[in-house]
Amino acid sequence: MNKIYNYPKFRKRLFFLNKSQKWSKYQHEKNQLYNLRKLYNYVKKNVPFYKDYFSGRKNFKIKTLDDLKKFPVIDKNFIKNNYKKFLSVKMKKDNTFSRTTGGSTGNPLTILSDLNFQINDKANTFHYLSIFKKNIKKNKSVRLYGDKIPQQILRKKKYWYKKNQKQLIMSAFHINSSSIKSYVKVLQDFQPEYIHSRSSIMFLMASLILKEQIKFNLKLENIFVDGEYLTFGQRKFIEKIFKCRLINIYGHTEGALVGFNCEFSNKMHFMPQNGIIEILDSKNNNLKKEKSKGIITATGFNNYMMPMIRYKTGDVASIGKKKCKCKRNYFFVDQVEGRLQDYVLDKKSNLIPLAPAIFNYNDMDWKKIENYKVVQYQKGKIIIQVQLYLKTKNEREVLNTISKKLKKILPNFIIKIQKVKKIERNTIGKQRYLDQKIKII
Repeated sequence: MNKIYNYPKFRKRLFFLNKSQKWSKYQHEKNQLYNLRKLYNYVKKNVPFYKDYFSGRKNFKIKTLDDLKKFPVIDKNFIKNNYKKFLSVKMKKDNTFSRTTGGSTGNPLTILSDLNFQINDKANTFHYLSIFKKNIKKNKSVRLYGDKIPQQILRKKKYWYKKNQKQLIMSAFHINSSSIKSYVKVLQDFQPEYIHSRSSIMFLMASLILKEQIKFNLKLENIFVDGEYLTFGQRKFIEKIFKCRLINIYGHTEGALVGFNCEFSNKMHFMPQNGIIEILDSKNNNLKKEKSKGIITATGFNNYMMPMIRYKTGDVASIGKKKCKCKRNYFFVDQVEGRLQDYVLDKKSNLIPLAPAIFNYNDMDWKKIENYKVVQYQKGKIIIQVQLYLKTKNEREVLNTISKKLKKILPNFIIKIQKVKKIERNTIGKQRYLDQKIKII
């Protein structure tokens, strides 16, 4: 995949992204309309689902961006139940890439794409890194995800390796109270300028560093996190421990939308060059007013092999102001508040966001806990699975303290604390802090 950087298409795409970030709203909408028409003309001929859908609508034409509303809203379950109908008839098996969503809701989806999508995807990464004066090939960085470490290295109790002189690959699966000092030492020896990771991984590292009272001297400039819900409390805590700014990236396996924090603001800037974002309510009506809260719905321009048009991601977001100090004419979201599956249900079926409760550092204290996860099977009841440090004393007292504090924060729930040996991450390095067994969507 490193060869992608050498493709003329990659260089052309990166140049376009860097130039177009300064476009006016009119220029972006004109480009979106062009790409929407192009996508429509392709799918009505080559993607079975849309070919069938528009067979009885032969006079339909895309005249304005509002015509997007005439497309059906789809979601992960709908695609899974009609999988082959969403694959282009022009797909070539020898030129196909696949990646699978984390399946954090127990419902993974395999996304197929071609080389052109991979080029655009990589250009997006290069672009948002360049905003912070970072370059994968020039600046020293650490990739800390779910990457597999070769067995011959693991046998030496090393959970990292140098990919090249500029990049260090580290595994998220071996971070614990016994290994954290080694991780920090390797980071200090390598002295990266930035880290690319998940918020849950960086939060775990920061918690262990604080608990073990590890002193270190890193000259980190930024930490980039993606693929998970990031709370204000997590951001504040990670930035305090690592003494640098954290940049949150909105990206999903489906690849239809890309968003990032800019130089001046922590609100999410969605790139219009990659697709169209809509915020829909429960009845699929478009929300426009500032502070309105709904589901992020994506129409992507880059993947013609498995197009996502009006794809309801399940991510909950609140609409932000229309302007930012950076002067980009993008779609702004104040906060991506996680998925509907990140909410718990009380006895009266009210949706309660869990993250603000468990990441509330003014009222909660997780210092004696190595890891934790919340599970809900019934309305009004939640189970807190707790992984204690190996040398924890007074276990019962620690668990009782957690239970009492959570009951004060979440008084409408019956809370059960369950001690477990280990809490696992999924295959791509994500860790869900909530395993919601109740179907909310």
